[in-house]
Amino acid sequence: MSITTERPVALADHTVVLDPVRHGLVDPVGGSRDLDAMLDEAREAEEAGATTVVVPAANAGAPEPRHWPATAQALAVLLATTRVRVVVPIRARVWDLEAVVRFATSATGLAGDRLVVHVVGAGAESFARRLGERWPGTVVLGDTEPAAA
Repeated sequence: MSITTERPVALADHTVVLDPVRHGLVDPVGGSRDLDAMLDEAREAEEAGATTVVVPAANAGAPEPRHWPATAQALAVLLATTRVRVVVPIRARVWDLEAVVRFATSATGLAGDRLVVHVVGAGAESFARRLGERWPGTVVLGDTEPAAA
């Protein structure tokens, strides 16, 4: 278990905050084109030497109808890249711990140890501790927004 209160940007020398996906796949306006653009940006950042990319998430990726949660976007970025660490924000009071454990375990199984879960909001410390007990990956605490390098 690795839980830190450092900002995700402290995990790497060069961090890029990706542009948000504004539409979900079920929304014909934008839809997968927005996700494709995010994946292209992540690949370009990796090729340019970025060591970490951050998946942006309004309200820390809370699932909403007709939108991709940040976790789905993070998985797509993990699968589209090979070396960068991928930071995904999770708002503790909104997400179900079991769902995050399943996501993180699956993502790690598919893409190795490159996922970083950034837990924010009320209850973050407890959520991060419980997540760390169930998933051995990197968990970052704190509400500080990661900055682009």
